[in-house]
Amino acid sequence: MLVVSHPSVAGVNQQIYATLVERGVELHVVAPRHWHHPYAPQGFDVEPIAALRGSMTLLPTLLEGRPQRHLYRARPSAVLEAHHPAALYLEEECFSLVAMQWALAAHRAGVPYGLQAWENLDRPLPWVNKALRRRVLAHASFVVARTPAAQRQVEYWGARCPIRIIGSPVPALDAIARVPHEGFRVGFVGRLVEEKGVVGMVEASTATGATAVLIGDGPLASRLEHRPGVELHRGVAHEAVAELLATVDVLVLWSSTTATWAEQFGRVLVEAMGLGIPVVGSTCGEIPWVISTTGGGVVVPEGDHGALVAALTELEESPSLRTELGERGRRSVEATFSLDAAATAMCELFAGFGVTSGARGFSA
Repeated sequence: MLVVSHPSVAGVNQQIYATLVERGVELHVVAPRHWHHPYAPQGFDVEPIAALRGSMTLLPTLLEGRPQRHLYRARPSAVLEAHHPAALYLEEECFSLVAMQWALAAHRAGVPYGLQAWENLDRPLPWVNKALRRRVLAHASFVVARTPAAQRQVEYWGARCPIRIIGSPVPALDAIARVPHEGFRVGFVGRLVEEKGVVGMVEASTATGATAVLIGDGPLASRLEHRPGVELHRGVAHEAVAELLATVDVLVLWSSTTATWAEQFGRVLVEAMGLGIPVVGSTCGEIPWVISTTGGGVVVPEGDHGALVAALTELEESPSLRTELGERGRRSVEATFSLDAAATAMCELFAGFGVTSGARGFSA
């Protein structure tokens, strides 16, 4: 299996492929050589994690840092010819330029390919993107949908191939111990922007006398960092987030739907539950699906401040409820959203294309 994955610019997103390699799957990952994002505007050089050295190729890109618009400055046909994969997995959306670039090359070479699907809204797109989306989906052999809503969306767009729901995998966090502390601490992790509901989360937390622990950065940081009852941690590396999460009693993701966005998953919900922390989420996007699937938290209506305060008050006053929800969520995350669970599902999917362990390997 040849994988093209811009998410693999982050080491944490490479771990699922390292897990597959450790299971003996013949796999090679192609990712950008250099990338940037709003919190790393100068960019950074991408590095393979230790387990993928020799199983990963980094290539230069055009329009780097733009998930749906970048292209590789390499001929996909040459890469396909060099590796002779049984199939190609594009960890990219069907309407992205990079998906078009590799899907067309794979189709011409007779290599079956599949795509990843996160998108849960039929957002307005230029006609050219719609045309490319239609063509890419028409020839796809499989789709990995991250949520039921993503599955429904690609079906609406015309996908007729098998679609398998495989939740976004989260590395095991059971080695990180919860940190004893005084008082009630309510956490948030993510971009400090209006649609994440962080201002309402802070107001609801402080209304109950709790400390609001914010882990992230964004336009609202300067507005929030000096508020009484707020503990703000900016510039935290992803691998250090779990240790800060271990200091909170509850995590809140109170996102609000906009005309062009709804929460596609809420990875931080799964990360918190992996630590045994109960969560409170809004009805935005896929948050209710994640919480109902795991049973590790409470859902409140988006925009309903009173309901959020009531949920936090109940959890503050009932340590036994927090423990029950936290343990239930932790067990469910291990069974559904762990690296092992995702690797098992992907092994089964890839085996349908003749991708198995064996003596033949890929070279960088």
